Parts: sequence; C-alpha cells; structure tokens
Amino acid sequence: MVHNVELIISVVAALLALLALIFIIDWRYFRDWVVVFLFKCVLDSLWGDAVVNTDKLEYPFRQLPHYYNTCLLFEYWVFPILCLIYNQVTRERGVWPILYFAALFSAGMTAIEYPLELYTDLIKYNQWSWFTTFYTLTITFLSSRAFIAFYRWGCHHFSQKSSGIKSKTGRADRLT
Repeated sequence: MVHNVELIISVVAALLALLALIFIIDWRYFRDWVVVFLFKCVLDSLWGDAVVNTDKLEYPFRQLPHYYNTCLLFEYWVFPILCLIYNQVTRERGVWPILYFAALFSAGMTAIEYPLELYTDLIKYNQWSWFTTFYTLTITFLSSRAFIAFYRWGCHHFSQKSSGIKSKTGRADRLT
C-alpha cells in the first residue's frame, strides 16, 4: 500500500530538520549539541520503544518497519534537532523561560502531531491522548535541558580540579 501523503510529510520533516540543523543551530557550542543530540536519542530509545511496545501508540507508516516499531525519522532526527533548538534558545535563560519555552515547544509539536494522528497513518493513539503527548514532550525537553546543565557544570567543575588548586586569592594555581 502506497502512503503518498505520509511519505511527503516525512520527506518535508526531514528536510526542514536538516535546514534547521544547518541554519539555526549555533555551532560554536558543538560539543554541547552533540551531547544533547545523543542524550535525546538514548532517551527516545528507552521511552519511545516502551510506549510503542505497550501499545499506547503506534506508527503505521515508519522507516524500516520490519526491524523497528518506532518512527526512526521522528525519534532520531526531527525530535533531537528540535531539542537542540530548544536548548539553544534557553541556553542563557533562567528557570521561568526554560519552563515557558518547554511548554511552548511542546504545544507547537502537539498542535502538529494531533492532526497528523487524526488524518494520516504517521501515528495512531491507542491508550494515548494529545495531552499525554504535550506533557511527555515537556518532560523530555526539560530533562534534556537539565542534562546539558549538569554536563556543563561537570565540565567546568572537573576542568578546574584538574588544572590546579585555588589559592587564597581565588585563582587556580598550577601544581607544577
């Protein structure tokens, strides 16, 4: 069975994600973005598979359907790139904007996903709802933000420890 609409939507989503990766992401923070991207892929591997395997939702149209039950394009390309954009937008912001943007990004994604669920074979809700999508996306955005904050703290903390000890003036002095 040919899924023309689903294929077109998938190709457009993949291309838009690629364009966002090229033109929106600030590559001065390359190390941070690689960490966020990989964290997001691991998170999706764990939770996305669990949700599909418990029949809460399904992806009738997906890439490599004989090998995977999840939508590889969304789980490992589109959503991680949107997570990069979210983390970039909130990089220098406080707690309230981080929460606000997580809800805003989640609302936008839910507003796109819900009609796709109703009118295409890209996703089907079984024991799922648009609200479940909204709050799980919000939790995922916030967890990626918390993870990169922890990663940055760890890089800063341990680079100071390895470079020397602090003197009474507060500067790091070399041991050698």
